[in-house]
Amino acid sequence: MFANDNVILRMQGIVKEFSGTRVLDKVDFDVRGGEVHALIGENGAGKSTLMNVLAGRFSDYQGRVTFDGRQVRITNPRQAREMGIAIIYQELSVLPNFTVAENIMFGDEKAGRWTRKLDRAFINAGARDIIDYLGFDLDPERKVGRLSKARQCLVEIAGAVRRKVKLLVFDEPTAALGSEDVDKLFEVIKDLRSRGLAIVYISHRLAELPLIADRVTVLRDGRKVGARQIHECQISALTRMMLGHDLVEFFPEKRNKPGKTILKVDGLSRAGVFENISFELREGEILGIAGLVGSGRTEIIRAIFGADKARGTVLFHGKPIVGRSPYLCRALGIGMVPENRKQQGSITGRPVSENLNISILGRLSGVLGFQSSRRLKSQARLMIERMKIDPPFPHAGIENLSGGNQQKVIVGRWLAAESKVIIFDEPTQGIDVGTKSQMYRLIMALARAGRAIILLSSELIEITKLADRILVIRDGRLVREMQGAEADEDSLFAECVRKDNPE
Repeated sequence: MFANDNVILRMQGIVKEFSGTRVLDKVDFDVRGGEVHALIGENGAGKSTLMNVLAGRFSDYQGRVTFDGRQVRITNPRQAREMGIAIIYQELSVLPNFTVAENIMFGDEKAGRWTRKLDRAFINAGARDIIDYLGFDLDPERKVGRLSKARQCLVEIAGAVRRKVKLLVFDEPTAALGSEDVDKLFEVIKDLRSRGLAIVYISHRLAELPLIADRVTVLRDGRKVGARQIHECQISALTRMMLGHDLVEFFPEKRNKPGKTILKVDGLSRAGVFENISFELREGEILGIAGLVGSGRTEIIRAIFGADKARGTVLFHGKPIVGRSPYLCRALGIGMVPENRKQQGSITGRPVSENLNISILGRLSGVLGFQSSRRLKSQARLMIERMKIDPPFPHAGIENLSGGNQQKVIVGRWLAAESKVIIFDEPTQGIDVGTKSQMYRLIMALARAGRAIILLSSELIEITKLADRILVIRDGRLVREMQGAEADEDSLFAECVRKDNPE
């Protein structure tokens, strides 16, 4: 394939403007064969625009692109694909009603000699060759729409490899994946790197980068801030490069005074995922749960909320929650803001008013149980004003709101329900810095008002700056408890990756 020192892609002085506004300002970027090069930056930094230039979506760019030793002018997506460039977007482009083989071999189907029927033996055999080459566990004849998101991603990767891809871009690939799927994806990426492919890895999860990347380039406001070998970087330094300053100033001062225990977890276990998790949560406390992707942290809080089954006991106000389920937890006063707000948190296609009020419809119904449109809108307007949701329209479809405002709607739902415990899983994922600051202040205000908060975040600085106590989860086990005051971003990351010495 490619030598490790072989530069497959070199972009020099790339400039792109939209309506006179410069969104890329003389950006340089390169990737070598057999390398994973991370590209990071805040929303609007220019990451996606730069990759869309590479993908041929914008032909009116300025600058020079050299690919596989030749200077090229990429003017359309077909040209980029034929050159050997493929992008795996967060929203996958697989065809759900087609089989795995049809997706992998799309564009190369062999027709029968005298009929227009597809030669399925040829398609299935060709797909099987690629699947076996990559070592994927996929059935060529299975409909892609019946596969998990992670396996759909494998299908798209297989299709790219079949087209003799030379450079593969992963755009936020882990955003919608569970921990086991993330582990598998990382194995696949490492295998592709070992085969000599040049790989660009875009992610907002800085803690992932040391696990998968060799180098990292940081963009800010359309400009390249710098490039580093990943082993030379601390997470805090990357944060400063992305923002131009420390993130500390965005966090409110801690003034929480935790009260009595409201939630107790005792011996929570799920075979092969997490084991013997025990802790207490107090009123007015922010409890941070830190761990790398794949550590089992999300699975633990889903089990507490009753979304997944697990052994062990969860007590609320000293009483066991028997038959845990999201419905029962919601009724008791436990709410959860999930990691994947689009698939698990919001009701796509329904207005903001319904998304805000879904947890209190019984309270807003009339004497005969019918929903009152007037009450729904009135309650929604109160929460829209409280949460500063923009645009401030109860009838607006939630899918038409920005990511940050969608998140505000989901948080507002649990405030409307007067939840006493609120679990936040990646509350600032995919939202801009200004909205992040609002979310930090909201979480702190909830704790000061006596609500008990469980906070999970891949941005470790959020854990260290907001949490009163921190639990470190490693390989499904609770390995350390820290006071928030004693932890910083780098020491917490060290705890997350530390390997215990064998006894």
